[in-house]
Amino acid sequence: MSERKAINKYYPPNFDPLKAEEAARKISKKLKTMHKDSTTIRLMTPFSMRCLKCSEFIPRSRKFNGKKELLPERYLETIKQYRLSIKCPRCNNMISFRTDPKSGDYVMEIGGVKNYVAEEAGTKTETVEEALERLEKQHQLEKDAANNEPSESKMEQVEKRLVKMQQEQEDYEKLENLRRANAARMKRAEQLHGLSENVAREKLIDDEKTAEDAFRTALQPSGTVEISTVRPVTTTTVPQKIQLKKKLKGNPLGVVIKKKKRA
Repeated sequence: MSERKAINKYYPPNFDPLKAEEAARKISKKLKTMHKDSTTIRLMTPFSMRCLKCSEFIPRSRKFNGKKELLPERYLETIKQYRLSIKCPRCNNMISFRTDPKSGDYVMEIGGVKNYVAEEAGTKTETVEEALERLEKQHQLEKDAANNEPSESKMEQVEKRLVKMQQEQEDYEKLENLRRANAARMKRAEQLHGLSENVAREKLIDDEKTAEDAFRTALQPSGTVEISTVRPVTTTTVPQKIQLKKKLKGNPLGVVIKKKKRA
């Protein structure tokens, strides 16, 4: 451990630091530009595949340390294409596949085969020119529909809004009329109830007066009598009830009559 941590280092007699620095720069530049188009990356398999050498099944989304290589071909002279290479985890066989911008998928090149291939029977792949023409036509149709929209649509919207406002105003007026009619009906019912109570009270008073007058006229020939109001009898015993019946015999209204003694 002590030798590895030593500060002093051996330099030969013919050591030139300037030449050593220049040689280190050349080596680093050479290492950087040696594999410019091929880089080591961490990738995941975009589809399930099978190795052609050992028939090993490689599922989708399995992680590998692979190589990415830029191809000289270009799609539509602008889109780059890449080749991705991995090694079979069982037999160490090289498997490579490349990107296909035209179909938006990957194309297997060597070392393996796809487990699933989409059937394209009866389906026609759309070229880029056809897709651009279709999109232009669709955009033009939408633009024409927006420009040729009749100006009456705004007037129709305003008319619909006015009709809706008028309908809401009529509904509000109807509701107010119903509330007023209900309030008037309630007031009339209260007045009739008050009148009926007053009439019943007056009728009861009149009945009492007529009964009192009839009783007075019935007792007037037997001489002058004094009528005094009798307090209501409450919780009387049996002997008291018998005496009260004797006293009130022939006196159904329960009025005690006291005759004055003549001088």
